[in-house]
Amino acid sequence: MKTGIHVADAMTVNPVVISGAKTILESAKIMVKKRVGSLLIIKEEILEGIITEKDLVHFLAKGLDPKTTKVREVMTKKILTISPEEDLYNALLRMKKEKIRRLPVINKKKLVGMLTLNDILKLQPALFDLMVEKGNIRLEKKKEKYVEGSCEVCENFERLYEVDDQYMCAECRDEQSAKSAEE
Repeated sequence: MKTGIHVADAMTVNPVVISGAKTILESAKIMVKKRVGSLLIIKEEILEGIITEKDLVHFLAKGLDPKTTKVREVMTKKILTISPEEDLYNALLRMKKEKIRRLPVINKKKLVGMLTLNDILKLQPALFDLMVEKGNIRLEKKKEKYVEGSCEVCENFERLYEVDDQYMCAECRDEQSAKSAEE
């Protein structure tokens, strides 16, 4: 489902960037000051890495010194990126699939912006509703187990669902549910 809205229309044009030579403490202070959850590490407009709040938590758990450890030592170097021409819906699908909240936007190998879930939410809140709805439908289908055989109520050979220790077809199951609702 295309939205007709490109990543370039929703992205943050001037994401917060730092040098890999900064310390973890300096980067944390910048994140707090700028009120962002991640920093992009660049060198001459080329993206080298990203450091997120999650990275800082992992860093702290290791007990390293934030005053002396450089960002380049702990940053994530393998970064998923997106093109500014990509459709917003595709960006959201990718974020969901990869379980990430941010996508640096790259054009001709140069950093041109950052797309976050918040950027999408501000511009297209309906996309979130659609993704949640799709996710719920998939979950419901996965949870519903069936076997094939003869229905214990109508004796038709169909997919059978277990309801109150009985195996019944979808039609008999729905009838029983309707009867239970009436009572």
